[in-house]
Amino acid sequence: MGYLELMEFWHWLVFGLLLIVAEAFVFGAVLMWFGIAALLVGVLVFFIPALVWMPSILVWAIVSLILVFGWQQYRKINPAKNNAPTINRRGEQIVGRHFTLGRDIVNGVGELHVDDTRWKLVSHHDLPAGSKVKVIAVEGTSLRVEEYIS
Repeated sequence: MGYLELMEFWHWLVFGLLLIVAEAFVFGAVLMWFGIAALLVGVLVFFIPALVWMPSILVWAIVSLILVFGWQQYRKINPAKNNAPTINRRGEQIVGRHFTLGRDIVNGVGELHVDDTRWKLVSHHDLPAGSKVKVIAVEGTSLRVEEYIS
């Protein structure tokens, strides 16, 4: 308790900066808002040096809650835009592309090399090697293809 009574503005500023730096090691923008609140309290204590530690901690807690819940509401209203919605779904990146078969599709099953990956192909029709195909869907780990007529 004795230490809390000796808190000055720079304690809050250091605490806020430490929380913001610690944010780099935590997932989800959690500590940042508490750090910003601590910085704001540090500025407030700088301009009002007579502010004792109990109201300072109360102000920090209230401002932290306002910032955390305010950020959540902002994210609900303005969701993040994903410029690459298929970035971790390689099969979906291939849908719509055209390829030339290197091997026959026999009994509706074949294979195709795309970039650095070998894919299992599924088709309604058997197709000979050299045929042009278009990927129309991803079914698990297989690509559904149809003959492409240009």
